[in-house]
Amino acid sequence: MTPAINAPNVQRRNALWLLHLTVFIWGWTGILGKWIDQSALQIVYIRCVIACIGLFAVMLWMRRSLSPRTPDIGRYLLTGLIILAHWLTFYLAIKRGSASIAVACLSTSTFFTALINPFWTKKRVSGFELGLGVVIIAALLLIFGLETHYREGIILGTLSALLSAWFNIVNGRLVQRGEAMRIGFYELFAAAVVLGIWLAFTNGLPPPLWQLPTHDIIGHLILGLVCTTFAFTAGIHVLKQLSPFTVILTVNLEPVYTILIALAIWPESERMHPGSYIGIALILACLALNGWWQRRTDAKAVKPRPLGQG
Repeated sequence: MTPAINAPNVQRRNALWLLHLTVFIWGWTGILGKWIDQSALQIVYIRCVIACIGLFAVMLWMRRSLSPRTPDIGRYLLTGLIILAHWLTFYLAIKRGSASIAVACLSTSTFFTALINPFWTKKRVSGFELGLGVVIIAALLLIFGLETHYREGIILGTLSALLSAWFNIVNGRLVQRGEAMRIGFYELFAAAVVLGIWLAFTNGLPPPLWQLPTHDIIGHLILGLVCTTFAFTAGIHVLKQLSPFTVILTVNLEPVYTILIALAIWPESERMHPGSYIGIALILACLALNGWWQRRTDAKAVKPRPLGQG
């Protein structure tokens, strides 16, 4: 009887390990974006294509339906364009700023989610969340004022966070009535097709993957298969065992991983003003505090959300 009793605890522990591995993998998306010697548009295009192929293979292996016969197919495709804009602004923020700056700004997506979500749920924005928002904006302004040579990257990174919040809210509603992996496949398919047409029109299509330098091939495969296909599938799996609160708090470690990895690889170009790290710490503290507040609010409501970044 003992194995049966402990089985849920073992499953939850394994899910926690998988979640931390997934977040650590997401932490490499910004690193790979800087490491790969191609433009932001080409990186996003190849990532979408490889991820589509990966998701297609996984869904065939798991015998999941890929049928486009759903009334929400148009919404999947439009949401894919939001994801495309999110990834483009994120990798542009890396190319024109730094990986550390991009992920620091991207971590504000939780705050934007708190602001945007009431428009969808018809709920009022709480004063507590607005207060945290003021602190987060102040922290961003601090970083903006100190990192004068990265200002374009900061603007792009913050816009990427806003787009991330938008498509995550939409996906949160779509997944309630659709298969998550099928949604992801068609979203990435739409992004790949639209960006591919644009690159073809502007003569900017990248060469075939096998014609790229070896380190770019490795980077693209890791980004598309490990950081996207595997991480997406794992993110769905852990939600079956862990609460959204646990997932949200753990995901907030992603910028910490990216910044530490970036400093280890590029100690000179990724080093920021000491005051900027204070700003990043304030943002992360606000996100953790917001997670605690949401858990407390949800617990009171009970008495009488798809992963997501890089």
